[in-house]
Amino acid sequence: MLEPNAITAADVDLLRAAGLTDQEIFDVTVFVAFRLAFSAVNDALGARPDWELAAAAPAAVRDAVSYGRTVSERATK
Repeated sequence: MLEPNAITAADVDLLRAAGLTDQEIFDVTVFVAFRLAFSAVNDALGARPDWELAAAAPAAVRDAVSYGRTVSERATK
């Protein structure tokens, strides 16, 4: 789902049908909300993602993220 405001009870039922509990659905929802808020603060400050974070992320995740600031340069020290 690309539009969080368009989520319906049927969407949540699909998550339950996939085996997630209500607690797991809540936990993931809160995690994503906090992550978005944290990212907004970093973006407002002009902070760029650490190269260590990008290096540790799976290639599929790095390839899927096509927005936001570029990753900071690797420290040479």
